[in-house]
Amino acid sequence: MNAIDLFSGAGGLSIALRDSGFKIIMANEINPRFAETHKHNLPDVPLIVKDINELTTKDIKKVIGDTEVDLVVGGPPCQGFSVFGKRRFINTQEYDPHEDPRNFLVYQYIRIVKELKPKFFFMENVKGFTNLDKGLFVEEVKKQFRSIGFENIWCEIICACDYGVPQERYRMFMIGNRLGIDFEKPAPTHFSKESGLKPEYMTVGDVIMNLVGKENEVPNHIPLAHKTIVARRFGYVKEGSKLNVNDLPPELAVATRKDSKTGVVSNYSHVFKRLDRKKPSTTMVPGHNAFPIHPTLNRTLTAREAARIQTFPDDHIFFGTRQEQCIQVGNAVPPKMAVPFIKKIREYIESSEEE
Repeated sequence: MNAIDLFSGAGGLSIALRDSGFKIIMANEINPRFAETHKHNLPDVPLIVKDINELTTKDIKKVIGDTEVDLVVGGPPCQGFSVFGKRRFINTQEYDPHEDPRNFLVYQYIRIVKELKPKFFFMENVKGFTNLDKGLFVEEVKKQFRSIGFENIWCEIICACDYGVPQERYRMFMIGNRLGIDFEKPAPTHFSKESGLKPEYMTVGDVIMNLVGKENEVPNHIPLAHKTIVARRFGYVKEGSKLNVNDLPPELAVATRKDSKTGVVSNYSHVFKRLDRKKPSTTMVPGHNAFPIHPTLNRTLTAREAARIQTFPDDHIFFGTRQEQCIQVGNAVPPKMAVPFIKKIREYIESSEEE
């Protein structure tokens, strides 16, 4: 079966497609450095490095010819939807999500789906997508898909923990088809300790602790050289907790940032949070210093440790600066999270063809 991956980034969904038995006949990515990562790890996938706003049917047909497309996947960039994005800080009464240029990429995704007429589409986005504009935006997107023949649309917030990812990451999955199929999501594969069911959620300790002592030996496993004062502050953060500024001695509580308005160090939500070995991680947020603190070491996670939490294999190499690597890792859909859904799509297509 043939699939196309839009906004492919470092290749999280491409890995999921490959592991689910799909042939990826084309991928698209705008960022040359992210494309370098994709090309290195998925060399057999034809990749068009181009702005999707300028990606034409002619461009696509030049690569895939008349090959039938079974599935189109993609996660349009989500800054306009994320609670960590701009809309968190603006007056929503004056903010029109339909006018936010960052949201237009969703409509470009719909345009490509319309032109290729796949049997299914799979779209991933942040949790905030569903409540933007009081839920009207997501309904408008569904309406657009229905207008091009995708009458059956399933949409839900999914937790990565439920599917074997050691990360409490919530994402919106929207799956539509034009085969008249009512999609039912795959059953969870992992369960919370409180449920009493097995197997239990994967934890941070399960996936990264055997990397301790292998710094600079494993690809992308290069620790950030923190300032001494920052590393010392980390030492006061208990495992599984955030920094309590009141626990710091006076010399460490003094702000070192020139733009500080209080003169006291600020406890940003992700910077001063230490992971717990016995629990899933918090969400991997893309950014230079946004990764949380290692469970036992006084440093933030390396790109490789974050990639393991995102369920990338160790032989998946990330290119670019540390910041670019962290953005690629944090932006990706965890392959293991997507595989059960893409396999379910494959099963539906196979059943429809048999009928």
